[in-house]
Amino acid sequence: MRCCCIAGHTAPKLHMDTPSNSPSKFTQDNLRNYGRPFILPPKKRTPAGPPPKKKPRVKLAQNLSLTAEEEKEVRAAFGYFTDPEELGNDVILSKNLKKVFSALGFSLSTGEVRDILKSIDPDDEGFITYELFLEVAAMKIKDRDKKEEVEKAFSLFTGGDDEGPITLQHLRKVAKVLNENVSDDTLREMLREASASGGMDVDKRDFEDVMRRAGIL
Repeated sequence: MRCCCIAGHTAPKLHMDTPSNSPSKFTQDNLRNYGRPFILPPKKRTPAGPPPKKKPRVKLAQNLSLTAEEEKEVRAAFGYFTDPEELGNDVILSKNLKKVFSALGFSLSTGEVRDILKSIDPDDEGFITYELFLEVAAMKIKDRDKKEEVEKAFSLFTGGDDEGPITLQHLRKVAKVLNENVSDDTLREMLREASASGGMDVDKRDFEDVMRRAGIL
């Protein structure tokens, strides 16, 4: 088992490997799901309006959708920082929040830690229950999994080039996989629509923005 040093302790470095037979295993068939946002009639750009108003903080997700293995990993990381004699097995000190996430492979900024604590320890009591931590950890894990899947999709678009960018030639191949008869002029317009610069190349950030607008990320 790999280990990482955290504040004088040697904490287990936990990894959530996806089983080879998992439904989320990425194959070229997934290209169809990620190709649709591109191989559609592009929308015309609209003038930028005022920035949207901030929405109130929503409640933590009720449906965690974690696998048994993922929850086991979360429990192991959380349990490493519990004090059974003083607090029991289902409570940690708030000051250890960042360390638990580090054991799960997440590197959180001070601002991210502060925002999470506002949600799960709003009264600054100094304690976090496992149930509340699990809800936050589940959102982090699913967000990470989705981003990793989008990165793999980007690599499929570019023929294995992780850095990209996506070009006209790449979109021709995607259109062929989707059995869509799309002209080069239309594909060029799609590229310009997806590119933040309005050019003919779509980098990884542009690609993520398209997936986000499509509700995939």
